[in-house]
Amino acid sequence: MPSLLDRLLGNEDTDEGVDLEEREDAAHERLTDRVDTETYGIEDCAVTGVAVVNEGPDEEPIVVPIARFSLGEDVESPDTDLVWDLAAAAVRELVPAFEGVFVRHYDVQFTFDGRKSHSDFRAHQKSSISEDGDGLFEAEECRRVAVTPELADRLVSETGWGVEEFRAAMLDAHDIDDGVAPVAWGECRDYSRQSNAAVVTGAAAATAGASASAASCAGAGGC
Repeated sequence: MPSLLDRLLGNEDTDEGVDLEEREDAAHERLTDRVDTETYGIEDCAVTGVAVVNEGPDEEPIVVPIARFSLGEDVESPDTDLVWDLAAAAVRELVPAFEGVFVRHYDVQFTFDGRKSHSDFRAHQKSSISEDGDGLFEAEECRRVAVTPELADRLVSETGWGVEEFRAAMLDAHDIDDGVAPVAWGECRDYSRQSNAAVVTGAAAATAGASASAASCAGAGGC
């Protein structure tokens, strides 16, 4: 009997597998069109994978689309305003690309050198409001913003709800569990190493210069 992932994803000729790859590639193209790395002062960005994490009531795949920003090897403490601008930009391109797909949450990941402690990062965010691979995949630290579909939809569709409102809502909703969305600033997750889960990667990973092992890290948040 085929496993859950075999049944949901099938082989490369099935509609399900091709559809997820096509949606990932479409999201990647949208994101790279929106985010000019020189303007934002970052090294790279990409949609690096789609993690299939469960099965829905109609046997459809439940997924986590993953976007990643490389902030730079010389960045020790990320700029919070930049992080939220980029997170919002990623969400605005992921949501339409995955319309009609059962999304558990959206993972927006940030890699940087991170030699300094990050204990003050979230405290700074709140006060301001009241290992492998090359390039995109090479960093000492990987942190994520995990966004629920509800908050993502508000950012995309609600008039007057911009980056500041998005950031405030994420910080208010984030609790002590960094494993469950919404997560305002938490450790990246290794979806490829979770039981009965897999990361689908299309041409976007290759465009970002990822090898097969680095693409696994893309879904994982570092290997």
